[in-house]
Amino acid sequence: MFVLQIRKFVELATASAGLDSKVNLFSYGQPGPILGSSFAVPGTNETFDYVVIGGGTAGLTIASRLAQSGSNLSVAVVEAGGFYEVDNGNLSIVPGYSTFFTGWSPSDYQPLVDWGLTTEPQPGAANRAHHYPRGKTLGGSSARNFLLYQRPTIDSMQKWADEVGDQSYTFANMLPFFKKSGHYTPPDQTAYPDMSNTQTVDAFTPAGGPLEISFGNHVDPFGAYARKAYIALGMDQIDGFNNGKLLGSAYATSTIDPRNAHRVSSESSFLQAALNSGANLVVYKNTLGQKILFNSDKVATGVLVSTGATFGTESVNFTLNARKEVIVTAGVFQSAQLLMVSGIGPCNEFSKFGIPCISHLSGVGKNLQDHVMFGSARRVNVPTASAGINNATLAAQLVQQYLQDASGPLSIFSSSYYGWEKLPEPYRCQLSNQSIQALTAIPTDWPELEWLTIGAYLGNGFNRQTADPMDGHNYATISTALIAPQSRGTVSLAGPDMNTLPIIDPQWLVDTTDIELAIQGFKRGREVWVKLVELGVADPVEYFPGTNVTTDEQIYEFISQTSTSVYHASSTCKMGQKDDPMAVLDSSARVYGVQGLRVVDASSFPFLPPGHPQSVVYALAEKIADEILSTREQ
Repeated sequence: MFVLQIRKFVELATASAGLDSKVNLFSYGQPGPILGSSFAVPGTNETFDYVVIGGGTAGLTIASRLAQSGSNLSVAVVEAGGFYEVDNGNLSIVPGYSTFFTGWSPSDYQPLVDWGLTTEPQPGAANRAHHYPRGKTLGGSSARNFLLYQRPTIDSMQKWADEVGDQSYTFANMLPFFKKSGHYTPPDQTAYPDMSNTQTVDAFTPAGGPLEISFGNHVDPFGAYARKAYIALGMDQIDGFNNGKLLGSAYATSTIDPRNAHRVSSESSFLQAALNSGANLVVYKNTLGQKILFNSDKVATGVLVSTGATFGTESVNFTLNARKEVIVTAGVFQSAQLLMVSGIGPCNEFSKFGIPCISHLSGVGKNLQDHVMFGSARRVNVPTASAGINNATLAAQLVQQYLQDASGPLSIFSSSYYGWEKLPEPYRCQLSNQSIQALTAIPTDWPELEWLTIGAYLGNGFNRQTADPMDGHNYATISTALIAPQSRGTVSLAGPDMNTLPIIDPQWLVDTTDIELAIQGFKRGREVWVKLVELGVADPVEYFPGTNVTTDEQIYEFISQTSTSVYHASSTCKMGQKDDPMAVLDSSARVYGVQGLRVVDASSFPFLPPGHPQSVVYALAEKIADEILSTREQ
């Protein structure tokens, strides 16, 4: 019923706003392309110009750009999942429901849209094995993430350019590709206290692309107080996070369509735009890429794929041949896995599975980097997510508000106001010389800490839907994320094929610098709460973890028991120059040692840049698509 109500609301809102009535995957009987022609019937060998393995953030972007180029290119996309709008309904569409199935409990996942990946027990996290949410659906993790859209810093992108030996990766040179994807809606300043949401006006272009980027249709009251606290503590407000600066604080943009307050993913934006245009794009949904195929000259010629075996029906194997290239966009864990089961990577490690070596590249599956977060919670005297959890009548009213005018708490994720900084004094002097030296090595505009303002109670992160105390009080969390992680993890094979999930070992919080920064960052977080108490919004007594956690040893124990990933894993197929022993790709995302094969997703990053990587994945896909098309035209 909720889905039907939302659909009806969208139809009415679209008509009343005079918006174009475009054909989409959930509209039938309208003039336009026969959308069924865009979805393949599996089981038959076929040939395309490009075969894209993974229909996620990067995959649908690059596939759509190639198919819509006007060059009459044929493109196939292979995706293991289906449509999240069908398989997970409102829990994927409504921004306020984004935390569903994102806890660290290995059982907290939804198998129709999530791989159910679980890490190895983590020594830096009290030996807990973590569920690691990854999208198994069209849209990939853009259909599962927390919606934040912000760009890296100028100096971090300069570091990228220098490491890969290609100045086309500087912030200035990448900016057109950042701008190309997004259609930006400025904030309604009248909705913000003191007209306080200032943004850089030229961070986006008026036309832009199909990806809706906005601030949602609600201003969270706890976020307004956090803004005052961050500014008072030295995190001056800057004009947004999309102009190459992060140090400071600001309201953040999100991938939310302001017209209906729906999540925007690569599927709802790029894929639907391509299908509406009648582009020569064919989608193989519920189909898994099993192995990249090569000829005797080590040229990628196609991919062996299979349909999923369900309810006693056996899977069907068939081959998708590629005239020009195979492009792997399977995500940070499974792109590395697919390379390895295809014979590319550390051959000495996967030879035990009988996999022949095509190209020995030691860096495949190595160099895994991720952001870790932890936090503390208090009672507050403004409405947070606790209000609806405690009051069924209010919860129903919030749903009705969302349905009627696409506003209210359900129309955004969390509090939307964030802070970034390098660890200040008097905490910095508590770091060891070794840690200070390690942090000094990162660029000067690269934050070490991110402050996530969360109008909800997260507790230990085990299951975010059952965490709230439900005692009639409103709770909020100030979470700290480590943005310059020194710890490095791995992805390796557990079996010879893609049917067995890979072994994921992030090695969170094992590096001394990360541990020391986490302890001091937690103390800094308590200083944020002191300021919030002074502002009159927070209870003076800490609810979680409580006043009995005081010494460095107790703080570290608490962090190790409750920390979770921000789910930003990257760099397992890193770009780099040819003399870099850990490089897997050149700066055009081409795999070393073979031809006709690229990897384009977060695994391609040479390192994890500061911030939330969604924008970088879109921009990288735009850049590589543009490069492929430009090279063809020469």
